[in-house]
Amino acid sequence: MALNSVTIKTIVSSDHFQEECQNLLAFASEICEVPVVIFNYVENKTTTVIAKVDNSNAFTTADIQLISDTINFEKNTEYSKDSASKTQFEIAFEVEDFHANLCFYGLRSIEFTSIQLKTVHHVIQQIGSFFRLQIQNFELEQKAFYKKILDRLPTEVAVFDSNHKYLYVNPAAIQNPELRKFIIGKDDFEYAKHTGRDPLFAKERRDRFTTAAKTNSIIEWIDELKKEDGSTAFYTRKYAPVFNKFGLLEMMVGFGVDITAQKSAEAALKVSNERFSYASQATSDALWDWNILTDEIFVGETYSALFGHHFKNNVITAGACENFVHPDDRERYLKKYEDTLNSTALKWDDEYRYLKSDNSYAYVSDKAIIIRNSDGTPIRMIGAMQDITQRKTVEEQNRMLIEENNRNKNIQLNEAKNMYRLLADNTVDLVCLHNLDTTFEYVSPSIMKLMGYTPEELIGQTPMQFVHPTDLELLQKRFESFIVKADDSHVEARFLNKNNEYVWFEIKASIVTVDGEPVSFQSSARDITQKKQVQNAMEKALVQERELNELRTNLVSTISHEFRTPMTTIRTSAELIEMYIEGHNFVHSPQLQKRINTITEEIDRIVELMNAVLTISKDDAGKTNFNPTQFDLKQICLDVIETSYSNHSKGRKVNTQFVGETFNIFADKNLMEYSLFNLLNNAFKYSEGTGDITLSLFSNKEYIEIQIIDQGIGIPEKDIPKLFNTFFRASNTEGIQGTGLGLYIVKTFTERNSGTINVTSKLGKGTQVSLHFPKI
Repeated sequence: MALNSVTIKTIVSSDHFQEECQNLLAFASEICEVPVVIFNYVENKTTTVIAKVDNSNAFTTADIQLISDTINFEKNTEYSKDSASKTQFEIAFEVEDFHANLCFYGLRSIEFTSIQLKTVHHVIQQIGSFFRLQIQNFELEQKAFYKKILDRLPTEVAVFDSNHKYLYVNPAAIQNPELRKFIIGKDDFEYAKHTGRDPLFAKERRDRFTTAAKTNSIIEWIDELKKEDGSTAFYTRKYAPVFNKFGLLEMMVGFGVDITAQKSAEAALKVSNERFSYASQATSDALWDWNILTDEIFVGETYSALFGHHFKNNVITAGACENFVHPDDRERYLKKYEDTLNSTALKWDDEYRYLKSDNSYAYVSDKAIIIRNSDGTPIRMIGAMQDITQRKTVEEQNRMLIEENNRNKNIQLNEAKNMYRLLADNTVDLVCLHNLDTTFEYVSPSIMKLMGYTPEELIGQTPMQFVHPTDLELLQKRFESFIVKADDSHVEARFLNKNNEYVWFEIKASIVTVDGEPVSFQSSARDITQKKQVQNAMEKALVQERELNELRTNLVSTISHEFRTPMTTIRTSAELIEMYIEGHNFVHSPQLQKRINTITEEIDRIVELMNAVLTISKDDAGKTNFNPTQFDLKQICLDVIETSYSNHSKGRKVNTQFVGETFNIFADKNLMEYSLFNLLNNAFKYSEGTGDITLSLFSNKEYIEIQIIDQGIGIPEKDIPKLFNTFFRASNTEGIQGTGLGLYIVKTFTERNSGTINVTSKLGKGTQVSLHFPKI
């Protein structure tokens, strides 16, 4: 190791070295019989004492310092002060501009004997030997110190001699201790052979070693190594040559750093940057990425397209970006994002004006996410700026339109208020404005005519103070419900007028809101006293009519009962006479039989009429039983046909047609049977001498329809609208028995079963009656 002044000063200033020198100086002082011995060194004309012995009080400290400062570095130089003398010996440390001296001082002339001189030289040799020993120890300590550092470095370090053979390899470079021991004194070709690697890498390294040595420059390259697991590791390597003072290569220092993670990060960053670039190109927003630690903002390509600014590498500082914010928005903008960064928020957004390259301003909507470290300190923000100038322009136009509309509305409202006041003051109805506690705020002048009060008498009063006690609870509930639910309210109640008489009013109210909040309500009231009187009279008349209907029903029922007994007696008598005639041969038997038939038919007609009148009367009185059930209409049709029309006297029959899957219906079974019987009876009766009757039943998911068709005499077109009137018969039915009540009853029963009836007919060709029922 080459000595330098720093190394020497480190050694000579150590306590151990100075203590050893102090002992040697004491020994020399005693043998040489010299009271003062000083061991010092001079560097750059500055003297430093290493050790000294002073066994005389003749020299003051100042004297000794003066003696030391005037050393001229010549052997055996004499110094005298009042008969004092000095003898000096130089000690060489082999360092330029660094001189050490061993000085002897006495009060008289110093003359050393041969033994004393040998002692002096022995002391000088001992100081030199001890110094060299300290140098060796120092070098060993330094070597161990630096080796310890190198062994613990995470960076790979290798030292080569001038022949490219390994002098040192740290554990980071070769982790295997045996392999690390093996490689010392070997080169890369031997290393490749020993480890079974391709020697090509040794040749490449030898070429780089040679280049670094010849050019006296650092050579750097990247190694790619395949690992046992198949992955690739990347290392950056350097050769740094070290030359001695003669210009010869002393050693080559090699460095290696594992940059696999860095390469992966660079690859990921490249992909990320590509995504950022593609995303920036794909969107109309200006994407940006702010590194808060470096104060650099990377902007996407759309930024220049939106605002016209161009920056080197698309990077701008935050300060420059802030200067683009409109002066009127800047203070608010800065405060908001500073408050956000100083909080724990992870998102930030703002709207402000941003300067473009043409000196115009664009309105932008700026949104970003905030990335914080583990301490919560913001380190990065990523965001997007959207140009919302057009939206802001539209919003400003809308704002101006809204303001204009509000002005117009206020004008219209004032006009409407004036018109309302004009109408309210001149209307015959009572118009009032109430507070939410129902007190009167305004009362129209019509109150004087309607109730005798002046408007001033009612202001501050409530309607509850004038309402009839019977109607008070109803009015309170209606008002409370109306104010809470804000629905239009309608109520009828009696109020006391100034003459202490109650007047009926129909009241309607509507809520008045301001900005969606109810503040009052308006009511309008109309005098319905006369209407109520008419309603009372109508109710009395209705009661009387019900009583008369009940009386009529009872009368019809009584008459029907009273008539039924003699009619039965007469019919029975006629049948007995007919039986009697059949057993005897009278001269006028045909004429008698004809008269008996006439009597029987008339009795049947009267009974039919009585039954029909009784049925209608019961229905009018609400006494017709109505018990709807679920039943199969198809089966009812078949039962009616089987019961009444299966053995017709003239061989005619009812043909049936059923279309559909199910024929269930919810209706009154008895009313349905009556209707079917009546319609089939009419079909036979008005089609004498023609073909059969057809009954068709159609069913789908929504309805069921019955059609009864005959080929009889038909119905004149002018008579069809009147068929369902009571006691009406078509003009072409003269001579055919009937009451004119059957179709009326069928229509009534059909409607009771939620159905409808329809008649179509052609004179002389037949009639079709259809009953239509919904499926429930």
